[in-house]
Amino acid sequence: MTETATLILNAIPDHLRLALLPWESEADLESLFQDYQQAYAPVGPAESGLVEQLVWLDWRRRRLRLGERALHMASLDRNTSISRYDQLSRRALMLEDVTRPEVTSSGAIRSNDEADRESYTEWAGYLSAAMKAKKILKEQGPDGFQKAFDALPGGTQEWFDEMVEEDEERFSRNAEGLQLFLTLEVMPYFKSSYEGAGAGPAIRLQAWGESLDPERADKLMALDERLMRQYEKAMGMFLRLKQLRGE
Repeated sequence: MTETATLILNAIPDHLRLALLPWESEADLESLFQDYQQAYAPVGPAESGLVEQLVWLDWRRRRLRLGERALHMASLDRNTSISRYDQLSRRALMLEDVTRPEVTSSGAIRSNDEADRESYTEWAGYLSAAMKAKKILKEQGPDGFQKAFDALPGGTQEWFDEMVEEDEERFSRNAEGLQLFLTLEVMPYFKSSYEGAGAGPAIRLQAWGESLDPERADKLMALDERLMRQYEKAMGMFLRLKQLRGE
């Protein structure tokens, strides 16, 4: 038999190729089929049919693994939110000593421990600067305005200037106005952001745990077990045919 004839003979059957779901790769199934052909070298229609069955059972078990991931992702989507301090976040932090941290469960699961540590350190610096400015104002009174203002991060200084411009009646550009700004706007926001950055790991653990759907996962596992039994049965039949042919 020529090499071309062998390739045609070993080509993936149409009934397997056409059974693929729209998003599945025909090339991947072809590769799997050829791996089985090379490993077991079926002879005759009975062995070939059993190898095709083994390929399809293997493919379906791989599909189930993707389905399990899809279950987790769907559950994450249902349980997480872009709203600040949403229900999942509250459940995750119910035993923590926090007030209302600037955090969303959706944002937390898209972050990681390293990014959270960097953010936590950054907000700790901002909070420290704001506390330093408040201390200067407390100790030096009106004369400490410029020094307290200079102690703030550049972005916070710009924020204060915008507040003064937008609401001169509440926030005047002096020690009293800066003290009010720090008390009403800066400190609550910096504190909640600092706590939110530190809450990421706990929220992620809660989200991963809640993404597990035991009932639906059990159905997938039961199906996987049935496919595995069918696989073992087909493999046993194939090996017996090999033995009967004296291989």
